[in-house]
Order: sequence, then C-alpha cells, then structure tokens
Amino acid sequence: MQKCTQKDDNKKNSGIWQLFLRTMRTMGKRRFMYYGSILGMSITFAMFSVMEAFLMKIVVDIAQKGEWDRLISSVVIIVITGVIVLLGYRFACIRYNVEAKRIYGKLYEQVLSHEMKLPCEYYENHHSGEMLSKVSFDLGRMGDIFGSRFRRVVMPFMMVVVFLVPMFALSWQLTLCLVAVNTVLIGVTMVLTGPLKILSKKMSESNSIMTKHITDLIQGIIQVRMFEAGRKTVDRYNEEADVYAVKSDKRNMFSSLLECANTGFDLICNLVFLALGILFVQKGYTTLGAIAAIYTMYGRFSRQFLQMGKYIPELIAYLTYAQNIFEFLDEETEDKSEKLNKSDILNHKDINEDVVINEINNFCGHNNIFNNIDYSVNISDLTFSYIKDENNAPVVVLDNYNERIKAGEFVAVTGASGSGKTTLSKLLMGFYKPDSGMIEVCGNNLDDISLSAGRSFFALVPQDAILFNMSIMDNIRMGRLDATEAEIIEAAKMANAHQFITEFTDGYDTVVGEKGMSVSGGQRQRIAIARAILKNAPIMLMDEATSALDNESERAVNETLQNLKGRMTIIMIAHRTSTIQMADRVISL
Repeated sequence: MQKCTQKDDNKKNSGIWQLFLRTMRTMGKRRFMYYGSILGMSITFAMFSVMEAFLMKIVVDIAQKGEWDRLISSVVIIVITGVIVLLGYRFACIRYNVEAKRIYGKLYEQVLSHEMKLPCEYYENHHSGEMLSKVSFDLGRMGDIFGSRFRRVVMPFMMVVVFLVPMFALSWQLTLCLVAVNTVLIGVTMVLTGPLKILSKKMSESNSIMTKHITDLIQGIIQVRMFEAGRKTVDRYNEEADVYAVKSDKRNMFSSLLECANTGFDLICNLVFLALGILFVQKGYTTLGAIAAIYTMYGRFSRQFLQMGKYIPELIAYLTYAQNIFEFLDEETEDKSEKLNKSDILNHKDINEDVVINEINNFCGHNNIFNNIDYSVNISDLTFSYIKDENNAPVVVLDNYNERIKAGEFVAVTGASGSGKTTLSKLLMGFYKPDSGMIEVCGNNLDDISLSAGRSFFALVPQDAILFNMSIMDNIRMGRLDATEAEIIEAAKMANAHQFITEFTDGYDTVVGEKGMSVSGGQRQRIAIARAILKNAPIMLMDEATSALDNESERAVNETLQNLKGRMTIIMIAHRTSTIQMADRVISL
C-alpha cells in the first residue's frame, strides 16, 4: 500500500513538472530573454544586501582596529558599485515587464484563434459562459504566472544562491547550519501544496458555472422577466456563489496557515542564528565583523527561503488554471488535414480552377457565370448520424441521401422539425462531417479541399442574423474586408437596404448596437443579405431567413430574393408559403 502511494505521489509530481514545463514553453524562444531578466533582477537586487553586509563588516572591523582611513575609500567603492547595480536592476525590470505582457498577449491571441477553429459540435455541447470563464478567469490567472507567480519563486531561489557565496566565504560552518535549518522549515510549508491546488481547481469550476448563470440571465433577460424566472436564475447563481465562497474561504485558510507558519519559522530562524553566532564566536570559528555581515544578509536570506515556501504552493495552484487552458487548446480543431486552400486550387490539376475562379470572383457580373458547370451542389449517398444520449445509440438524420442542385437554381428546402434541414446546411458548409458519401460544390469534392476553401463557395444568411456593434458599413464589409465603399453600397442596393440606410441620420455610419438591436428585424436581415451578397460567393444559403419577420419586412426580403434569382444559386430552408412559391424547385426532407 505504501509503495502504491509513493507511485501516485511520483506520478502527481511528474504531472506538475510536465505542466510547468509546457507552460514555460508557451513563450517560445522569448523565454530565454524572460529568464535572463528575472536572473538579472535577482542578482542585482541581492547585491544591495551583499553590499550593505560588507559595509557593516568594514565598519565593525575598522571600529575594532581603529583603521579609520579605510572608511572613506570603502564607502566610495560601495556607492559606485551601488549605482551600477541600480541601473542594471532597472534595465532588468523593464525587460521583465515587456516580456511578461508580451506572453499574456500571445496567450490571449492563441486562445481566441483556437476558439475560431473548434468544430460546431464543441459549441453545441459547451455553454458560452464556460468560454467566457476561460478567457476572463483562467486565462487571466495563467497570465499571472508570467506576471508575478513564477518570478516570486525564482527570485528568492536566485537571491539565496547569491547570498550563499559571501556567507560561505565569511563562515561556511555557520552558513551550512543555517541552510540545513531553513531547508527543513521550507519542507514543512510544502505540505499545504496539495490542498491549495485542489481548491484552486474547484474554484475555477465554480466560477465557470457562475459565469454560465450570468450569461443566461443577460441573454434571456426578456424571457426571464416575462416568465418571472429571474428569481430562480439569481438563486442558482447565489447557490453556486456560496459554494465558491466556501472554497475560497478554505483556500484563504490554507494561505493564512502558510503565513502563520512563515512568521513562526522566521522567529525560529533568528533564534537559531543568534545561538549559533554566539557559539561560533566563542569557539573562534569566526569574527564579530563576519557575524555582523552575515546577520545583515541573513534576515533577507531567511525571508527568501520562507517566500519560496509560500509561493511554490501558490505557483502550483495557478498551474491549475494553465491546465484548464491547455485542456481547451488540446480540443481537436475541425480541420487538421493538409488540404487545398483557396489559393492552392490554381496549382492542383484535379480541381476545376476556371470554374472556381469564375464562381468565387465574378458572380456579380452581368454575364451568365454558370456556363462552365451544370450543378452547384451534387450530393451522392450521403449518410449522417449523431449520438443523442449516453447509450451511444446513433440517430440517423440522413440515410444515403442524394440530391443535385443546378447552377443558378433557387431551391426551397422544407420538412418537419428534425428532418435534417439545418443539418444538411451545416454539412454543406463543413460544420459537420458525414459518416459516408460525397458532397461536390461547383465541381469540387469537399473532401479534397480545405474547410476555408469549401466555405468560400457559400454566403450564409441565418434565421437570426447577427450584426456586430459597429457601423452598417463595417457590418456589410464583414462579407469581404477588401471591398470598396462603392461595392458595399451596390450590395446594399441589391439587398433593398440602401433606401432605409440612407434615411438614418448617419447613413452607412450608423452604429447598429449589440447584435443589431437598434434596427428592426427586417432591416437587420437585409443588412445581413447585403453582407452575404458582398462576399461574391456563388451559392447563398439561407436558413429560415424570413420566418421571424412581419409581412412588410418579408415582402422586402422576398423582393431581394427575386432580384438575386439567376445571379447565384440560392438554397433556402423555408416554411412560409410565400417564400416557397418563389423557388424554382422544392426539396422535401
């Protein structure tokens, strides 16, 4: 039993060490500059105490021997050395702060970039509040490792090494005894490392749950008020907040125990030093001047030992937050394969490059751009299923499904709820991977090209069009970032949005507010259509784009769709009869 426990402890320590090394490797080659700045801060800061100690030794020796002529020259040398050390310390501090902020910015960018690459299933299975918690809570504390936690462990260790050199030179016997005493005491404080790490992990989990409740409350504020569910939501938040408070209190209790232990150890170390100092002077092992010098350094020497005992457990606790971030970064992204990007298509002999370029770049022209292909979408023997419950029983949504959509055709996709309409659209855009079968878009098998290349064929207008808290001009430009103002206005005209946009006081510079709440639903939808038009994609995919609109807004959107017929392939998931009647063909699932 004892051997098993020892193996578990070794495995745990190995895991912490591997986690620490991975955390440090996130800095890349810049970590050597980071380490160097901490090393420079440690040595220069410790040198102040060393110079103070030798000044004390010189004063005591001069007082004993009466050699006062040495005092001025010794002070001048120490002052000059002190100025040089001070300049070195300030330079190291500046480099440290720059590198610490750089790595935090890099981590933030890495996490956000990874969020953009996660598959659709991840967002369907994880609460948005969990994502916010990782960015605002876990990532912030992981950044603290580089901002302070790592430095607080390394600097005391390096300063102890710096202090040991002159202390051993002055009295190696006394210094050796002091090191032994402090090593025993720091080992005692490390006992609290385990509980601190566990409690930090639980606090992170509670914070994630609280963030979920707050996100639900904010996003569903109207429903919460209408159904009087606000009290229940707040109660759930308060319950988790109480759990968080209990865990926080326990963590603070362990931290307080560390503080108390460090204070007691400081007193013990000073008593041990005085006893050993008196004994060594009486035995003739050292001089009174050496004792005075060692005592001047020993206060800081002992404090650094105690700080290691305090900050090592805290560093390990903060590594828990780094572990949460790494677990997130280890989530598999939706496309890891080496497939062709849009820019690579030209150099690949098996890809219909002429069709791709014409389709992606020229559909706004007045010529018929579909002369080179017969079908925009060709689906062959497509099967897709998903796991619904813990029994791992697959639910088949599409079974050997076949469909062809002609180039320039307007098709309406209908069917009962759960028949696979939205699933089909997500399969086309590559958000889901089929179990079997093939999907060809504009003559290109989606399995042969990258996700970004596949998605470049589509412009999406969802049921609940999301606009960003910026101007109408910038919202439309999201469709193609290099678009000119004239192209944006032309896209707005094609979407029947230009007229109402110009009626605003600020016109295209009007800020639409969060999620576009300052404009009506119909206006928001037409801005979204303008954004899709601007993308210059050959296929427009619309998911219930008119289902939530009033009659007037629906008529405006339908008029827009009539203008787009023949210019591009339109695939529209629809329920409304007026929309279905406009379609060239109806696909029933």
